[in-house]
Amino acid sequence: MYKTETINIKTDFETGIEKAVALIKAGEVVAFPTETVYGLGANAFSEEAVRKIFKAKGRPADNPLIVHVADIAQAETLGEISDKARMLMEAFWPGPFTAVVRKKAGIPDVVTAGLDTIGLRMPKNPGILEVIKRSGFPIAAPSANISGSPSPTEAFHVETDMAGRIPLILDGGHTEYGLESTVCDLTSDTPLILRPGAVTAEDIKELAGMVEISASVLQPLNENETAASPGMKYTHYAPNAQVFVVKGPKESTVAQIRKMYEKDESGGGKPIVFCFASDSVYFKDMNVLTQGKDVTEVARSLFKNLREADAMACTTVYFQAVPETGIGLAVMNRIIRAAGFKLILVK
Repeated sequence: MYKTETINIKTDFETGIEKAVALIKAGEVVAFPTETVYGLGANAFSEEAVRKIFKAKGRPADNPLIVHVADIAQAETLGEISDKARMLMEAFWPGPFTAVVRKKAGIPDVVTAGLDTIGLRMPKNPGILEVIKRSGFPIAAPSANISGSPSPTEAFHVETDMAGRIPLILDGGHTEYGLESTVCDLTSDTPLILRPGAVTAEDIKELAGMVEISASVLQPLNENETAASPGMKYTHYAPNAQVFVVKGPKESTVAQIRKMYEKDESGGGKPIVFCFASDSVYFKDMNVLTQGKDVTEVARSLFKNLREADAMACTTVYFQAVPETGIGLAVMNRIIRAAGFKLILVK
């Protein structure tokens, strides 16, 4: 049991970074902000330190971790970087893009769940970049939440899940994108998106000429299929409330949500509707969390709103589906998994 300390690196950058580096070098786990979500990091070369991540999260050991690096040169020491992989790294790093490549020797199998590939990312947040540079180690890091629950986009969320489990949380305010990085398999000639994010399929296709999207992005893995990326195999991002995703024309989705909501409420439940701000007028007599004016704002607020639904003791979330283009694909990937694939299609 740790006495967890939180340091605001917006106001006390140097103190926070120095403490984080000292703890990483000592084989401990530190939570930190990135531009995507908060991460829970340890020295990627230390099997003992990495196992502390799994213990803190309650994370299954067959779920690979992403390794955060300071630059492409450090990435080259960990994985086989093809010309196409380098082109995409140069375009999207630092940023919310994880490249899955063939791994080199040196990284413990616990980091990659025994796979012969490794996911590499150079984050944009200056705090974690400084920790990587000063510690001299690449940092293995999943999101800093209890496994399966909504990812943290504020330090408060990390404190809620990790107080007593880790020694230090670096507070950098609300994250920029609110969803985890795009994970792209670059082990073959055509890039394959395993987990969508803020770097979209359209962005990748513009540079690479072609891109494929894994079938598992919007559906569960087959029973014996191996998870090549975080966020593929298990129910993820889920609040305590049940989540239902309703997809179809607006008029039909509104009618369906209203029908389910009223039945739920009459049965003693406490439902809530997640929708675009412009659509809240259709649910004005209901409990509503508006998610912003566009899909980018929906992405940024999604995990915060799922946690807010739990704080309000809601029993059910009804989510009005967004278009599966651009970052909307990432939103749908997260919310469908949060719902345990409870997707209701209406015409």
